Amino acid sequence: MSTTDPAKRQASFRVVLMGLAIVAAAIVSYLFGVYSYPRGLWPIGALRGLGDTVREPGARDDFGRLTAYPGKIPVACPPQDERTAVILAMGQSNVANHGARRETTRHGSHVVGYFDGKCHIAASPLLGATSDGGEFLTMLADRLVDDGLYRTVVIVSSGVGASPISRWARDGDLNASLSSRLRQLAANYRVTHVIWHQGETDFANATTADAYKVAFASLIGTLGEAGVEAPVFTSVSTRCAATWTAGNPIALAQRALADGRRVVLATDADALLAPDDRTDGCHYSEAGQRKIAAAYAAAIRSSRSNH
Repeated sequence: MSTTDPAKRQASFRVVLMGLAIVAAAIVSYLFGVYSYPRGLWPIGALRGLGDTVREPGARDDFGRLTAYPGKIPVACPPQDERTAVILAMGQSNVANHGARRETTRHGSHVVGYFDGKCHIAASPLLGATSDGGEFLTMLADRLVDDGLYRTVVIVSSGVGASPISRWARDGDLNASLSSRLRQLAANYRVTHVIWHQGETDFANATTADAYKVAFASLIGTLGEAGVEAPVFTSVSTRCAATWTAGNPIALAQRALADGRRVVLATDADALLAPDDRTDGCHYSEAGQRKIAAAYAAAIRSSRSNH
């Protein structure tokens, strides 16, 4: 037997061990991704921000929200009258440029995005929210104009991917940012509708129903302090994590918060959307975007006819 056989066997053993280590690392990374993605845990937030920077150009603030993006068409901000809707949209990724289809309004300067005191023709991705994909807000605005409910729609997009409600409640970092933006917005517009589309992260984080209700009341209080008395249109939105179950505490809380006046439950996104309406079990495909836009439009139409 060759004297080199033991050395060869040792080298082969090392190769096998290295292969097993690589497989184990891949499995651990996958499981951590499944756990951490819907929770927004480190390093998911950092990686998302890096991905935004690598995929597409555009400037972002400390929260990862777009502050500038190539191709935006500036226009004069339209004056507000009784036929102008000003929609403030808040929440996490599904209201924040994470959709499959980028959309551009069909109504030119009658549907605009508003950010930092300036307006641009509404087109995905909207400034003021994270990521660089599509969204349903432009679709919603077009539908409101198509249906003759409003002549002009101003979209104020403010969503932050993976954000739990605690960040939007009093003492949260996004609450402070929101208060600042509302003060700036008040110099130009009165908010007529608020969209709150969020909950997936709180389901994943096992936030209790009571904690969610308290945080939501705090957010409503912040809006009121800023002079925003517009109805808040919400949805049951908790489906994202692989462990999702219907009738979970966040879904129950979201249903219980609606009073039909100040807080209007626009839709149950968990039940409304089929698997094909989501691209990855979480974020919306074009079909999903259109369904959610239609649901909010119907709720706004119904609310307006009741007042």
